[in-house]
Formats: sequence, structure tokens, C-alpha cells
Amino acid sequence: MSGVIAEVKPGSIAAELGLRAGDEVLAINGRPLRDVIDYQFYSAEETLEVLVRHQGEEVLFEIERDYGEDLGLEFTAHTFDGIRTCDNHCPFCYLKGMPPGLRSSLYIPDDDYRLSFLFGNFVTLTNLDEKDWQRLAEQRLSPLYISVHATDAALRRRLLGNASAPDVLEQLRRLRDLGIQVHAQIVLVPGINDGAALERSVTDLASLYPAVQSIAVVPVGLTRYHRGRMRLYTAAEARDMLVRIASW
Repeated sequence: MSGVIAEVKPGSIAAELGLRAGDEVLAINGRPLRDVIDYQFYSAEETLEVLVRHQGEEVLFEIERDYGEDLGLEFTAHTFDGIRTCDNHCPFCYLKGMPPGLRSSLYIPDDDYRLSFLFGNFVTLTNLDEKDWQRLAEQRLSPLYISVHATDAALRRRLLGNASAPDVLEQLRRLRDLGIQVHAQIVLVPGINDGAALERSVTDLASLYPAVQSIAVVPVGLTRYHRGRMRLYTAAEARDMLVRIASW
């Protein structure tokens, strides 16, 4: 894994070292880099040893700089080891409603907690392993944006199309204990996770405040390209739902 340099800012430390676009940053202070988060986290010290593949050779640069002084690097991608993709099969997935012929990046089913931290992307947390949890504890990646959909574990697994999805409430409590805040999202599907199920979800999530900072309730959106078997809310149903949500 390495971060390929896209740009070196003129007059920066990196420019003074002779780094250039196409060079690869491999590690900082002996820590391999998986993404720009690692780069930012491990480069926060005043004394750095930066391992770079420069002009085809690995070179270790020793750097002394003022605290907070930018090294001056921009990278070609924010994740150096690819993007975590989704293991779920949600019947309302937006990819199922995409028309053909658009740019390829729109068809990537990303479910990467790092992009959630960096850009506010909503993720399900269904693809985390224990190393990911250790990283969350070390780097305090907060806030995260979580697609909950339902707090009832069995119902959520049905909505995600993933029988092995972990209990999201247990995950949210673990994030709370790590000091990580969450913005939650519920995509409503008529007759499935609304009504009593929605009331339970909102109550469960609200009980985790202030760790859970907000709850977004979003009606399912379907296009004419959608291949699933579901429907939109009617105008009357939408009005009734807004009244209920306003009361909360």
C-alpha cells in the first residue's frame, strides 16, 4: 500500500525535499499508510521519518518541522488500498435504479467507513473486522454516518438482504464507548420499517444521545430503472409520516 502523490505544493517541505508527482509515500515513522487518514494522523508529529519510493528507489527522509506545518502533499486517491465495497443486497439500493451509460464511479457500491469520516458518506458497518475497531479506537474517527434503517436486528437484516449483519445497536454502543459520534439514517420502505418499527428505531437511537447526534428519516426513492418489487409512499402517507416525525 502506498499513497501516490498527485501534486506537491510549491515552497512546501515536500518541494524542498525534491518530491514530485508520481512518487509514493509508503510509511511515516514506521507506520504503513492505508489512506489519507493515516497520512494525516501519523504525520502530526514534529519529527518525522517518511519512507518514499522516489524515482524508483525507497528513500527515508528525516524531517524536523514546526507543529502543524503542512508537508505539502496531495494524493491521487483518498484510500490507498482501494474502496471497501458493500456486502449487502438492499432491495432499495440506489444502484438498482441507475440508468446505463453513466460514469463508472457511480456504479461502485461503496461501504467504506473511512469515506464516511472524510466525506459524510452513509455506511452500514456490516463489513468491519476487529482490526477496523482497533483503528477506530486509536484514531477516534468521529463523526461517522450510519445507515441504520431499523434497530430490530432481524428486520434490519431483511432490509439489508444480509442474514449475517451484526446488531447495529451493539455497534452503536461500542462507538459511543469509544467517544465516536454518529449521524443515523433510516430509509423508509412502505409497510416494512415504518409504523411501530420506525417508532422503535427512533426511540432506540434517541436513547443513545449524545453519541447519536441526529436521525435522518428518508422515504425510499425509486426510478423507472429500478428492478425491485416495492413502491413509493403516496402523498397522503407522506403527509401522515411528516406529522408523526414532527411530533418526535
